[in-house]
Amino acid sequence: MCRVGYLAAACAACAAWAASTGCAGADAMGLPVAPSAMPSAPAGAVGLNPGETMAFEVRLAGIVAGEAQLAVGELGDYEGHHAVVVKSRAQTAGAAALLKHIVDEATTVIDMETGRPLSLVTLVEQGSSKTTATAKFTDNVADITYIRSGEQQPHRQKINFGKVTVHDAHSAMAQLRGWRAAPGTMRSVFVVGGRRLWRVDVTYVGEDTIGSAIGNRRAVHFTGESYRTKRNLDAETAKPARTFSVWLSDDADRVPLKVTATTELGDIVMDLTEYNR
Repeated sequence: MCRVGYLAAACAACAAWAASTGCAGADAMGLPVAPSAMPSAPAGAVGLNPGETMAFEVRLAGIVAGEAQLAVGELGDYEGHHAVVVKSRAQTAGAAALLKHIVDEATTVIDMETGRPLSLVTLVEQGSSKTTATAKFTDNVADITYIRSGEQQPHRQKINFGKVTVHDAHSAMAQLRGWRAAPGTMRSVFVVGGRRLWRVDVTYVGEDTIGSAIGNRRAVHFTGESYRTKRNLDAETAKPARTFSVWLSDDADRVPLKVTATTELGDIVMDLTEYNR
């Protein structure tokens, strides 16, 4: 699975992409206690609540295929930034886990004043194969290191995104949760997924009511399209690689309630099953 395609788009709801938790799956790490396209969020507009946890159930073509957890740590200090750690974990479950073992974990340090990611650590397991990666973000430059199972030396690369503000799945969802707009308004965000950069176009549809495991909830509804980009940041094709919808609670917390995505494997649905703060 692609983090931007499934988790990210929303996940970042939880996940990752992702994610989320009250469950035992993901526990956010703490930080030392502190005394263009889509612009960075102004102070106070980052859609993360320190200490919150979420859990999600993932269904593929109507069948339980996975579960995801996400946790947000307490506000602390990271290299002079007021920041939080966001950690997510998604894994196959039920019959899908018998067919293939898949785990996708991500830990992001996010600047709570700008909403930008400062560092990222990921682990992806598919069967017996494992890939780990780290990224350090300085302004719009990312220093990336990754290594796959069986490799002796890690791969390193530096990517300069120029004037584009780049997010990972966690910070992209935080941007969405903090966004207030009129129906019909569209905005774009660039998201790093693996070694690929995606442009995600999100449109605010309006208010809605949806049923969930925690009861009927008033919600705000967004639709989105994600495009793989070239080195010059243009979309590779005019047709989006993924389409999705996100419903957030219609209150100050903007909790991710539901995410749906259309893929070549079938329709994927992520439903919130637990939220704690």
